[in-house]
Amino acid sequence: MTKRPIFWAWAASIAVHLMLLTAFFFVKFSQSKALAGQNAVPIASLSRVRKLTRTPLVTPKPKVKKPDRDGPGKTAAKVTPANQIFASPKPLFQQRADLINSAAGALPDNQLAALPRGTELFGCYTEKRNICYLVDCSGSMRPIFTKVKEKLTESVKNLEADNFFSIIFFGNDRVLEFKRGKLVRATDGAKKDACEFIERGRSAGQTNAIAAFERAVKIRSQSGSAPDVIYFLTDGFELTDENQQRFTYTIANLIKTFAPAAKINTIGFWPQGHDRIMLKSIARQSSGECVFIDEGL
Repeated sequence: MTKRPIFWAWAASIAVHLMLLTAFFFVKFSQSKALAGQNAVPIASLSRVRKLTRTPLVTPKPKVKKPDRDGPGKTAAKVTPANQIFASPKPLFQQRADLINSAAGALPDNQLAALPRGTELFGCYTEKRNICYLVDCSGSMRPIFTKVKEKLTESVKNLEADNFFSIIFFGNDRVLEFKRGKLVRATDGAKKDACEFIERGRSAGQTNAIAAFERAVKIRSQSGSAPDVIYFLTDGFELTDENQQRFTYTIANLIKTFAPAAKINTIGFWPQGHDRIMLKSIARQSSGECVFIDEGL
C-alpha cells in the first residue's frame, strides 16, 4: 500500500520536468541592451581610415575673384571697389600735412590742433600712436602685391614723429620683421628704412597667419608698449574646414593674452566664404574695422 503513492509522486515529478525542458527548448534568450552596449566593438572601414589620414592640413587659396555677397543678418563689413581705393585722393592726415607746410607756421596753435591727424590704410583710419602693419605676402597675393606695397609705403611715409610702428610680412612659410620685430619711432631715417624694407618684399609660398599674428601681438616698443592698432592684410588663410574653428579660437586667445587693448583692422582682398567670416570676427572681437577690397581692379 505504501509503494503506490511513491510511484505516482515520481511519475508526476518526471512529467513536470519534461514539460519545463520542452518549454526551454523553444525559448530564445537575448542579451540585455545595457550589456550589449558595454561589449560593442566599433568597426571602421579601412578605406575611410585611409582617406582621413591622407586629408591635407591646408588647402590652396582660390585665385583672386569676386566673392559672394554677405547674406542678411551677418556682421557688416565695408566693401570698397579696388579701382576706387587704389586711386583714392589724399587722406585727411595728408591734407593736414599739406596745410601745415603751406601755412609755414602762420596758423594759430588752436587751429593747428583742430586739423585732422592720424594713420590711414585702405580706408581704415586711426589716431592711435602705436601701429603694426601685418601684411600677407604669400603667392596668392602676387596679382595685387605691388599695389599693396605702394599703399603701405604711402601710409608709412605719412606717419608723424610721435608714432611708433613696425612692419611684418608673412608668406613663403616664414615671417619677416622690420627692425627685428620692435615698434620703432617714426623718424625720417626709420621711415626711409621701412620703405626700402617694403620694396624688397616679394610674394611667394603659403600663408602662415598664426605665427605672424603671434609676433604682431607680442611686439613691443623700447619702453614696453604694445601696439594700439594692428592692420591685418590678407586674401585668405588656406585652412581646411576642420581647422577654421581652431584658428579663430587661437587668434582670439592671442589677442586676449598679449594685446587686449589693441584694435585689429582687418583688410581682405577678395576673401572667400569662411575667410570673410573670420576677418569680420577678428575685427569685431577687438572693436576694429573690417574692409573688403572688392571688384574693379
